Amino acid sequence: MSTTKKMLVAFDPTKPDVQTTDFLIPWSRDGQRVFLGLKSGKEAALGMMVFIGRSVTENDLFAKLVDSGAVIPHVDETLALLRSYLEGLQSLKIGNVARIRSTGQVNGPHVELELVANTPSAVNT
Repeated sequence: MSTTKKMLVAFDPTKPDVQTTDFLIPWSRDGQRVFLGLKSGKEAALGMMVFIGRSVTENDLFAKLVDSGAVIPHVDETLALLRSYLEGLQSLKIGNVARIRSTGQVNGPHVELELVANTPSAVNT
């Protein structure tokens, strides 16, 4: 089971100093992979890596997703997607800004993260 002590939070490059606790997970909307805020339910284009201080598993994220009221059509596929996401987070460092790599249509329960900038201030708006 994949675990992490760091997560992406919603990041707005026009307000780089604004801190948020809206943790992001990958989600499928209209056939495209997007970031979805677990608290807000809003889509985000970018996420900033933060240290959360405790280990989180794909089951923890799944539980938060269920608590948010999201409709989950395929439990096993969603768990596999969250596992892939947690594995992708391992390549990012605290403070990095990332997005979901655009690969066209959603292709199975897999997500690829793309580093946008090493620090929030380095993001081009």
